[in-house]
Amino acid sequence: MDSKASLGIPSVLHQIWWSGPLPQPYAEWRAGWIANHPTWVHRLYGESEIIGIVQARAPQWLGTFNALPRMIQKIDFFRYLIVYLDGGLYADVDMISYLPCDPLLAGASCILSVEHRLNNRLQTEFGYRQPWQFANFVFAAVAGHPFFAALLEHLAKRSGLPAPNDDGVEDTTGPRMLTRLAYSLRPEQRGEIRILPQVNLNPPFFYPRLGPLARSIYARHVCAGDWRTEADSRPLGRRLTPKGPFPNPFAAGAPFLLD
Repeated sequence: MDSKASLGIPSVLHQIWWSGPLPQPYAEWRAGWIANHPTWVHRLYGESEIIGIVQARAPQWLGTFNALPRMIQKIDFFRYLIVYLDGGLYADVDMISYLPCDPLLAGASCILSVEHRLNNRLQTEFGYRQPWQFANFVFAAVAGHPFFAALLEHLAKRSGLPAPNDDGVEDTTGPRMLTRLAYSLRPEQRGEIRILPQVNLNPPFFYPRLGPLARSIYARHVCAGDWRTEADSRPLGRRLTPKGPFPNPFAAGAPFLLD
């Protein structure tokens, strides 16, 4: 086992706000993460910090970073890069923290979360081997984990691909790209990945108010969608059948390893 992996995922939270002071309600949500993780290192990166880190610590990928045409694609790239470089947990600033995430990280070297369970139509449309899309708004790993090494190299080969619309972003740097890559890599290429059930980090908005479920909900993605440029562009949860967005919190409730 790699020495970094044997130490476990470090208690570092990475978050990104590209430009200017962090406004409300994002600042309040970030304060909640800090309150629930008082012993962690909390980092918030803006444009200048992101560019400086890529230039100084990952010059081999600077061309890839610069070639990405949209700001959100650069942000996607950096979120993978910083976890690869330093390890830790990445979370979008529009995530609300409810419980300390330390139990989710314990004993793992890489964690992905189910964003949604897809219906058959969307699974076929997206070309997924299994009916789960994995989130790129939250994930964690030790530094140097092979999955993120493979992901960065994948992006380096595809950075010139156009992303003419919001779906194109999801396909080139976002959750669809991440999900397809996770399914396509052999175990020896991607290393061990623990998959968390949707209820832990992406429950429907009303779940935290249901008392019995509270102990299973560590955070929730508000899905503000500030990066979206198309008025009719809808987050995945709103594209599913009525049955789709409401996962059974008691079914397959334990983490599992990607096979």
